[in-house]
Amino acid sequence: MTIQLDRPADYDEDDVIVISEEDFRAAAVEALHALGLTYGDLAEQAQARDFTSSAAHALWVSIGGTVDL
Repeated sequence: MTIQLDRPADYDEDDVIVISEEDFRAAAVEALHALGLTYGDLAEQAQARDFTSSAAHALWVSIGGTVDL
């Protein structure tokens, strides 16, 4: 792996997207629905460290402990 320490001259600043708590919760619910899971199911998988898919694991990394669904 090569780590680039300098930014190229044409590098644009990072974009930051800010969403409301309501939008975050809605996106979390939609993602859970797409996986066919409840937040409780996902939390149990996280506790057991045994996720049904890489998408479930990625979702936990994104939302785990941040919402109360």
